[in-house]
Amino acid sequence: MAWNNQGGPWGGGQSPWGRGGGSGGNQPPDFEEMIKRGQDRMKSILPGGFGSGRSLTLIGAAAVVLWLVTGFYVVNPGQVGVNMLFGSFVSQTTPGLRWNWPVPIGDHYTPDVATRYRVEVGFRAETASGSDRDVPEESLMLTGNENIIDVRAVVLWRINNVEQFLFGIGDPETSVKNTVEAALREIIGQSSFEFAITEGRGQIEVKARDLAQQMLDSYRLSTAGEVEQSKAGAITIEQLSLQKVDAPSEVIDAFRDVQKARADREAAINDSQAYVNQVTEEAKGQATQIVKQAEAYKAEKVAIAQGDAQRFISVYDEYKQAPDITERRLYLETMAGILAGMNKILIDDSGAGGTVPYLPLDQLLKTRQQAPDATSIEPAPASGSITGASQ
Repeated sequence: MAWNNQGGPWGGGQSPWGRGGGSGGNQPPDFEEMIKRGQDRMKSILPGGFGSGRSLTLIGAAAVVLWLVTGFYVVNPGQVGVNMLFGSFVSQTTPGLRWNWPVPIGDHYTPDVATRYRVEVGFRAETASGSDRDVPEESLMLTGNENIIDVRAVVLWRINNVEQFLFGIGDPETSVKNTVEAALREIIGQSSFEFAITEGRGQIEVKARDLAQQMLDSYRLSTAGEVEQSKAGAITIEQLSLQKVDAPSEVIDAFRDVQKARADREAAINDSQAYVNQVTEEAKGQATQIVKQAEAYKAEKVAIAQGDAQRFISVYDEYKQAPDITERRLYLETMAGILAGMNKILIDDSGAGGTVPYLPLDQLLKTRQQAPDATSIEPAPASGSITGASQ
């Protein structure tokens, strides 16, 4: 060894156990010699030995320093530091390196106020198996119409008041679960079975959450075990979600049959309502059409009457300016309108010798309408016949 040849740190070529090297190096160390040498070194550091006043002062100071160092702690982001002194709440601290009086004078806690904690009511999620385990004593509830319903809910909550959370609630998770379960039972007990499993789920969630929050905010347990009112709750329920609201598994088949029958009934009602709406709309359309036609007829008649009245007024104005001419014109227009569609015969009563000449205008018109073309005109009769006729 190096100390055998060159003296080593203990001098004299001795080994670390105070013995020389060579063949005797495998002998056990002399512990008394080691203790003696240690005492000598301590005496060189602490003159006067352990019993002197200076030595005791240095040892006490070192112990106090080490004890005070244990008071440092770290507050991570999202946490709040809580300083305690003689078992009482003193203050809160923000994230970072902080110091408080160490045990037994002081203590500290670092609750996480940013995390959203999860509580399950009516079931437990099994991570290993990947399925949920039903808890019937929590999930089975009685509705307002005395039916049993299976309810499962998930609650997300966070720490609101750190002081009350640490010292006012013994088991926060159990307290939240029991409070939410009690609120759900109360709201379900006020609702019917059909309302709870259909359109009432959203309302039940809101009412149960508000009621549970009110219960958590209203009371807390003090350190003396008494119930005291509190304005700021220790816990805030951020979300209450109903995972399942259904009939119990023992009667689920019969319940589904009932649901199917109810769905068929609703479908029949909807079809009937659709037919009623169709017929009603058609009737309304027809009624509107009739009303519009009547209004158009009314407007037409009013317009005609106004036109006739205006025409009469204009004729009357003309009549006042020239009564004779207007009267004659009215007579002619009236007779033209009357005689236009009649068979007409003109008779001249001025004939002599008892002969009454007449002009059959209707026959002449018919003859003119039936007359052939110019190429097929028959020759005129002989003059003798005309003379005989005139005689």
